[in-house]
Amino acid sequence: MDDIPGKITGNDCVTGAYRRLTVGLTRPLGRVSPGQFVMVKVPDRDIFLRRPFSIYDSRGRALTIMYRVVGRGTDALSAAVRGTPLMVLGPLGRGFTPGKGNTPIVVAGGIGYAGVRMLLKRLGDRATLFFGVTGKDELRLADDLKDTRVLASTMDGSSGFAGDVVSLLGRYLDDYRGKRPEVFACGPSGMVKSLKALLEPGRIPCQVSVEERMACGMGLCFGCVVATRDEANPYKRVCKEGPVFSLWDLSL
Repeated sequence: MDDIPGKITGNDCVTGAYRRLTVGLTRPLGRVSPGQFVMVKVPDRDIFLRRPFSIYDSRGRALTIMYRVVGRGTDALSAAVRGTPLMVLGPLGRGFTPGKGNTPIVVAGGIGYAGVRMLLKRLGDRATLFFGVTGKDELRLADDLKDTRVLASTMDGSSGFAGDVVSLLGRYLDDYRGKRPEVFACGPSGMVKSLKALLEPGRIPCQVSVEERMACGMGLCFGCVVATRDEANPYKRVCKEGPVFSLWDLSL
């Protein structure tokens, strides 16, 4: 983990409010695990707190993140132009750890794709992505996947399965009997709760990247805790003990 200066090399719209930001760092982040994140100092003097972003890609001194414009911080970031300097702290947190010999199933909801994209790239054709979005335009977020099978759901029924992504997964779950399935997920809390209900009868192994607001990203402020089933120490820091947790360790 290090605080590294960099300059924006690209800040492009993917679709709607979703953007892809590329940064040229003065030195590489180092070894990055899929599911880890960075804390970015937004280039606006009136915004004090950094913002957390999943590492979409990291190659040498090139860092890429994908984000959705939802508030003051991301709105300011979306206005930053090529050449704008900014600071990046990372890599941070605990990432995904796929088991050997398992059949990976990846579940993402909307911007949750950014949290699993590096994992998907490493898994290649071993994995299937179940991708849930609001409408077909958001499916462009995963246009860069070439080797991975993608099964999509849209809440408005404009493409693929009409409904939520967990219901879509439920239609295929029997196909994985005897194949040692292992699920990796990133998405809103409602999706995670539904996923737990679907997987609970078979207690299928599942790792979840938890979405929480963060202030420091280093475990100092305890502002991003989640409840777990650990009786001795039930509250865990998403930025330090996470953001990836076993689904069965979370108290939902």
